[in-house]
Amino acid sequence: MGTILKIAWRNVLRNKRRTMITGVVMMAGIGLFIMADSMLKGMDRLTIDNMVAYTESFMKIRTPEYISNLQGTPLEHGVPDPEAVMRTAMASDDRIVATAPRTRFVANVSNYEDALPVIALAIDPARDEAVFRLSEAVVEGSWLDSAAPRSIVIGSGLAAEMGLTAGDYAMVSASTVYDNVNADEYLVAGIVFSPMPEINQGGLFMTYADADALLGTDGFVSEIVVASERMPSLGDLLDASSDAAARVSAALPGLRADPLTELAKDYLAMRAMKGKASYFIIMVVLLIAAVGIVNTILMSVYARIREIGVLKAYGMPPAEIRRLFTLEGVIVGALGSAAGVALGSFLVWLMATRGISISAMVGDVDMGGLPLSGTLYGEWNPATMAFGFAFGIVVAFVSARIPAKRAARLEVTDALRFA
Repeated sequence: MGTILKIAWRNVLRNKRRTMITGVVMMAGIGLFIMADSMLKGMDRLTIDNMVAYTESFMKIRTPEYISNLQGTPLEHGVPDPEAVMRTAMASDDRIVATAPRTRFVANVSNYEDALPVIALAIDPARDEAVFRLSEAVVEGSWLDSAAPRSIVIGSGLAAEMGLTAGDYAMVSASTVYDNVNADEYLVAGIVFSPMPEINQGGLFMTYADADALLGTDGFVSEIVVASERMPSLGDLLDASSDAAARVSAALPGLRADPLTELAKDYLAMRAMKGKASYFIIMVVLLIAAVGIVNTILMSVYARIREIGVLKAYGMPPAEIRRLFTLEGVIVGALGSAAGVALGSFLVWLMATRGISISAMVGDVDMGGLPLSGTLYGEWNPATMAFGFAFGIVVAFVSARIPAKRAARLEVTDALRFA
């Protein structure tokens, strides 16, 4: 076996051009496969990261009664003693770095000519800024932490539809806790443009002081939002959220802490369906790579049929000939696969460190409401790299084995006359 391996290795080095062609084909195919997988996983991470950074957070703490009527955004069944709840949540898990109170309610915004319904949020600007990145999304005016009393911040799409700019005044009306409607005039302090379509098209934010005056509430808090340290991967993020939510729920009996797997369940369900289409795309890339690998190795073996005849004429058994050419294919496959993993790792490193601008990549294409905006970063997936390496070797083995087996069965005279 050692002699056959040495001969196979020398043949690989001797036929540099053929080895180079096969290796380049394998490198390109496997490298692109690894890059495609990284990009698809990066899209999932970007989507969930945007949800965490702008709407859902790492976890939400609410009462079961409030959750049962979530679509109605009621001004009852709020979080009791929110300050104590936030302290307990922070102490429950070291991965939690910030908490903030929020109150959701339905309102109408008017420019004195037209009115539109919105989902409004009462927030504590300083605390909210520690959980969400909305203050960084202000494109006109300022965030609520530096705004005057009776000010609001609205989404860019809502502002455009209402013809409002920072510095204008708008009328906001909403149902109060007393089941009547109250309205007041507010200064549009700022306009935000975020990756989240629901914020851009129908988002409105005001301070708790202004919300209490409008709604007749007295510090009512419908939910506690939670921020965590950044996790290395999407899987780590989802697992950490579920684990932390279980700990917080145990520490806060009577309240419910929902992890990201619950808060983003609609997207995660769609992600599972999208995964099938993604795997199809990846399989197409692998199929193209496999065709190229098979083609080049078949050409390599069939170009050496006469050499096989010479080996048989010198008395080499058919089994040894099959083993020799199979080993050559596997060696080339291993070299090409290693180069492919190296290329793929380099491409993933580029995407993971520099990223790709989604706006530059898709332009004005409608993403169907998905929060795909900002910079897409690649995700490292060692399992994909290991699979790509093994795939290249297996394809090379099969590609070399079949023609080598057929050629080994040829008569010496037929092999020597083969053209």
